[in-house]
Amino acid sequence: MRGVRLVLIPAAAVLISSLFLTPAAFAQDSGAANAEEQPEVRRRTPAMREQVYQRLADAQECAEGTIDEETEEVLEPPDMECAVELLERVRNMRGLNSYEVAQMWNFYAFIYFAQDDYDGAIRSYEMVLEQADLPLGMDTTTRFTLTQLYFQQERYQESLDMLARWFEIAVDPGPDPYILRAQLYYSMQQYQEGIEPVLTALELAEARGEELEENWYRLLNVFYYELEDYPNVIQVLRTIVESWPKEEYFIQLSAMYGSEENLDAQIALYELAYEAGWLEQSNEQVQMAQLLLGADAPVKAAKILEAGLASGAIESTEPNWRTLAQAWQLSQEDQKAIEPLRRAAALVEDGELNVRLAQSHQNLAQWDECVEAAREAIQKGDLRRDDQANMILGACLFELKEYNPARVAFQLAAEDDRSSSAAASWITYVDSEQSRDEQLAAALAR
Repeated sequence: MRGVRLVLIPAAAVLISSLFLTPAAFAQDSGAANAEEQPEVRRRTPAMREQVYQRLADAQECAEGTIDEETEEVLEPPDMECAVELLERVRNMRGLNSYEVAQMWNFYAFIYFAQDDYDGAIRSYEMVLEQADLPLGMDTTTRFTLTQLYFQQERYQESLDMLARWFEIAVDPGPDPYILRAQLYYSMQQYQEGIEPVLTALELAEARGEELEENWYRLLNVFYYELEDYPNVIQVLRTIVESWPKEEYFIQLSAMYGSEENLDAQIALYELAYEAGWLEQSNEQVQMAQLLLGADAPVKAAKILEAGLASGAIESTEPNWRTLAQAWQLSQEDQKAIEPLRRAAALVEDGELNVRLAQSHQNLAQWDECVEAAREAIQKGDLRRDDQANMILGACLFELKEYNPARVAFQLAAEDDRSSSAAASWITYVDSEQSRDEQLAAALAR
């Protein structure tokens, strides 16, 4: 599970931290205190003999090396061969009791673990558990470490079974083991089963006044998402956003609102993310603008697109310039739509956008610019309807009183049945206006 880290703590650490106690004290490991609190789990553990203790202590000295306590300089590096040799002497001793054997294998596990030989460490820890009358602390620590090692080796069912046994003997477990159980269920794709351990971990942490972990909620969110339980996905994401406000969570929650068709909530989250400066990607800002267009907020959409294109945060592509032009047109800002249309048209080979540009100029009574854009559209070609381009060209030429070129444009448009009737009417009108202007000019000349 990405974002959830597995931390391995070898059970042999118990040995290393306590080996230099007296042999009698050494027999009382970390499980003794727990056993006093829980009389029903008290265990009678045989004591470690002085000779066995001394050999294990010597092995530890080899494994640790020598460090100057003042300067922390390594005087002698660890010597694992020496440690293993001394352990072999312990192994060959006769009459070892169960606790001495357990500590020997525990030390073997430590050495294998230090050498990244996890298979060897697992076999050694399994040998520890085969010994009778283990101290409760050693039993629980070894089982939990084996749980983690099985997990690391992707032996998920064995890990889950070992963890179940650990829960049976553990005293007052905290939240982390429940999260480990949830991770195992995730790895086994048992998403429904993984929910309860996470909820239990959250309840325990709250009851203890401990800090709730971000990754716990992420894991819970994955379970709900894989089960397509989207209302709970949204609920968990809302909690994450409130406690750990990050861009990725805002985007995820916004997408979930979109899938549930809650457009208002989706846009509100996008706007918060935008104001926080988290929408750094071009497609994120464009998506926000498109959401605003869909929500009948074209002015906001246009301003976001305009700012992004000007700064370079939004890529200068034909679709993005065209969307900006559309936003200004929907805002009834036809003049502001001109430049984006021009920029978009310059980025494509066909003349379709030039037709739209010519029409925009026509709507603004910008006749010269209309003629220029219409002619460029026709010159580029590859139009869906050549007749429409010629109709616009003819109308703008007519306004400039360029009657003969206008008539030619309408005649070309009339070749298409879809515009033939309108083009014929325009031609009649052009002839009439041209005749009237000529008569007026003649009268003025007289």
